[in-house]
Amino acid sequence: MLHAMLNRATMRVAETTEVSGRVTAHSIKHELCAKTQSSLWRLTIFGFCKVCSLVAVTLILPALAYAQNNQGNGPGINPGVPNGTYVFTESGYLVAPPPPGITGQVPVTSVGRTTYFPDGTVSGIATFSFGGEVFSVTFKGTFTVNKDGSVSATTTSSPGGEVNRFIAYPTPDGNTIVTIDIDPGNILSGVQTRGR
Repeated sequence: MLHAMLNRATMRVAETTEVSGRVTAHSIKHELCAKTQSSLWRLTIFGFCKVCSLVAVTLILPALAYAQNNQGNGPGINPGVPNGTYVFTESGYLVAPPPPGITGQVPVTSVGRTTYFPDGTVSGIATFSFGGEVFSVTFKGTFTVNKDGSVSATTTSSPGGEVNRFIAYPTPDGNTIVTIDIDPGNILSGVQTRGR
């Protein structure tokens, strides 16, 4: 009888606590709840990730499908070669022409639009602020792509017939071009961004 009472007492303790490394009913119940909860979290996170992936595919793939067109890289257009219409801004100093009576380098800034054609010609329009005077010009010229990936260009403006030479470096996709004027005495650089 004493033996039976001790066994019942041991069973009550075993239901609520772990004794001497034995697994109890309470610890098994706790472990099952934790595993169930963990599985539910994994399913929830997996479901959320699937929804996010679906949304990303739905939104990003159409944009990627048209990316080549957005970059102007259609048929016959080489990546890294200027092609299409770009807007630009430049600033720096230019050597003053003799007629206005100004000598030395004069501050200048300009904005404009340039179109590069597949046949190696370029044309555009620009508005300059040169020493405080504002004027607009149109220009035409030619460009060639060098072996190192840079672009050499020469333009002639109208009115005035001013000739400018510059070196340009396009990004690999051809969407952005940085330029520097290489005429003696001029310190002028700019950025061009393709619009279409």
